[in-house]
Amino acid sequence: MNEDRPSPWEQAPERRKRLGHKRAERLARRAEYWGTRLEAARQVGPDAVASLTFDRARSDFDRLSEQRRERAYAALTQAVDAVREAHAE
Repeated sequence: MNEDRPSPWEQAPERRKRLGHKRAERLARRAEYWGTRLEAARQVGPDAVASLTFDRARSDFDRLSEQRRERAYAALTQAVDAVREAHAE
């Protein structure tokens, strides 16, 4: 056997991109996707923005565990109440 080169199981796998970099790219693509959809909804009107925002929140909540989902709903409710109070006439 060739003693110069270590066997494959003795070498760590070489990744083309680090996992953190892949995750950052995925999050950036996702943010760009929602940003373009939100901009298009703004052109349509406030009802379209509200509908899109609700759809986005619901899709994110569906991925959470039950306990985290309840905390997220509570946080969303507080945020909506804060916006309502800030813009009350």
